[in-house]
Amino acid sequence: MEREQRELLTVKEAARLLNINEKKLYALAGSGMLPGTKVTGKWIFPRTELEQFVKAKALETIRSSFLGSLVNKKVLLISGSDDPIISMAQGLFHSLNPEFLLFSSSVGSREGIRLLREGFCTIALSHLYDHQEGDFTFPFLREYFPDTGEVVVINLFVRNIGFVTRDIPVPSMMSCVSQGLRFVNRQEGSGVRELVDFLLKEDGVEPSSLQGYDHVVYTHFDVARCVSGKIADVGIAAEAVAESARLAFSPIFEERFDMIVKKDVFFDRHVQSFVEFIRSEPFRDLLKAVKGYSDRETGKVEYQR
Repeated sequence: MEREQRELLTVKEAARLLNINEKKLYALAGSGMLPGTKVTGKWIFPRTELEQFVKAKALETIRSSFLGSLVNKKVLLISGSDDPIISMAQGLFHSLNPEFLLFSSSVGSREGIRLLREGFCTIALSHLYDHQEGDFTFPFLREYFPDTGEVVVINLFVRNIGFVTRDIPVPSMMSCVSQGLRFVNRQEGSGVRELVDFLLKEDGVEPSSLQGYDHVVYTHFDVARCVSGKIADVGIAAEAVAESARLAFSPIFEERFDMIVKKDVFFDRHVQSFVEFIRSEPFRDLLKAVKGYSDRETGKVEYQR
């Protein structure tokens, strides 16, 4: 009974909790906008429900502000392939363009392209490579955009990708299998996973023969963490990650890392600010400061081969 009394607030106590005057409190309660009830002609209010009401209103305000920023094109949402440079670039971009915010989500190249098609992001990131066509990005775009003229593809950088191990370099998937090495893989739809499957097929190795094929992580840093922590013996990641984790790196090939944006928003101010940013000296300086990157195609509009 005592706890129930403590949890039920008078008009004065509820007004103090909500930081509003009692007249406003009566109006909100009377219209059913606040949780409360009348007992013997007097209003009482449950503390827990009022606190939940305050939290919900606060979240509503945050959502409204964020959605307003999206509508006013103050926020760029980037989804797709994972790369350490993207994380490093977020703060740098904002410092040079304080009116804009950049958010990124590492969901894999294919998922990024799908989200772009569905309108859930501003920019998709991809390093998918079709070994038969000998081209990046475009062979996969056709799966999601029947008319690839709907999008613009711009290169962010070229990077080195390869096997990462604690000590002895690994030259191939066949070597991983023959040595019984524990592999750490990436999620389906990611560019690295597509590369893994291609290399296995090229070496004539069944996925089931690769120990750890089903051990999935979502970022390059996760791959390095698993190898450094001896959870796995080998994985595939960017050279920059291997360098930072002090792991041995065996290059597989150089890959083009692209951004994809719908043509109908390409010339919008927030998108153009990002395009100008990747063509800027500060961004190029960032690439030069990290091992395994090249800016030779950075900022270049790419076309189908």
